Amino acid sequence: MKKPYAPILATCSAAALLLTAGCASGVGTESFTESSAAASFTPASSGELHIYTWSDYYPTDLLESFESDTGIKATIDYYESNEALMSKMEATSGSGYDIVVPSDYAVQLLADDGLLQKINALDLPNGSNIEEDFREVYYDKGREYSAPYLYGTTGYMYDSSLLKDGEEAPDSWEDYFTSDAAWNKSPGIFNDQTDGVNAALRATGGEPCSTDAKELQAAQDLLMEYKSKVQNISSDTVIDRLISGENSVAMIWNGAGHRVTTEKSSMTYVYAKEGVSSYQDNWAVPSGAENVQQALTFINWMLEPEHAAAAANYQGYDAGITGVDKLLDESLRNDPAVMPPDDADIELIPTCSNATINSYSKIWESFRS
Repeated sequence: MKKPYAPILATCSAAALLLTAGCASGVGTESFTESSAAASFTPASSGELHIYTWSDYYPTDLLESFESDTGIKATIDYYESNEALMSKMEATSGSGYDIVVPSDYAVQLLADDGLLQKINALDLPNGSNIEEDFREVYYDKGREYSAPYLYGTTGYMYDSSLLKDGEEAPDSWEDYFTSDAAWNKSPGIFNDQTDGVNAALRATGGEPCSTDAKELQAAQDLLMEYKSKVQNISSDTVIDRLISGENSVAMIWNGAGHRVTTEKSSMTYVYAKEGVSSYQDNWAVPSGAENVQQALTFINWMLEPEHAAAAANYQGYDAGITGVDKLLDESLRNDPAVMPPDDADIELIPTCSNATINSYSKIWESFRS
């Protein structure tokens, strides 16, 4: 099994990037000091847990298994983007939920704003299951604020049955935004300013996290042209939309793409030649969480290989947990959406500057308005 980017710090080759709980008494709802969360951990055997995560990003049967194993009653709400999560956290001062699932850069931003508790994931009983490559990550050194969930890439997927005889297959973000071919007749894009603007920057010759005014303007111009063409601006239900044919092409995560191809084999995932973004999603505990022991119990439970593998197999991704690779379905290992070509340009995007984030927000607001 080819292993992931190590240690999630910079651009790397595709070959190195992808695919590679007991119950006790005690219910804790108190918050912990910054250094004591994992050290004070005692598995909860009752209580509540409120999870805030990406749409369709956690298997229902796995949640039922967690409830059965631990006696904790869990509920889930959903968001579309890291920006939506961060806005919610800022508005509530980190209260209302016990578990959130920020991607790499969002962990750093939320921690810097004091909206995450220190959990010291490596000190949890199952913290030793976190693979070495996922411990000293750029956005959370030593895993003080987060634990790994799943990782993957953001590309796009199109219906290859719509290609005409002799027509070249799309291979770029420029094709995605500008092609008038039949496969691009009903496009969709994520409602995510980071993924959307980064793709437009790449399509116009710029770089993610650009501070160059001309590059940002070119990306905005492209998105404004695309605005009249795009059918859906949404991160939700993209799997269903591609399977049903509502979208002939759409921005999508590679794991979600794998789930599409199991239902519709003509769909093809594209690693755009200008580059695609990779990401690591993570478990974290908001600063205002009321059910901290239950949250830590959940994270520790998800660090068990069989539980992480159940999520990975359902979602179509891999996880940075020791032992998961041996439990992955063979279909994941053989899917080019999950196992990228050796020449794919895959890059983990670092945290952009505040000025760049503000520029992205303005561009995206113009695009969506």
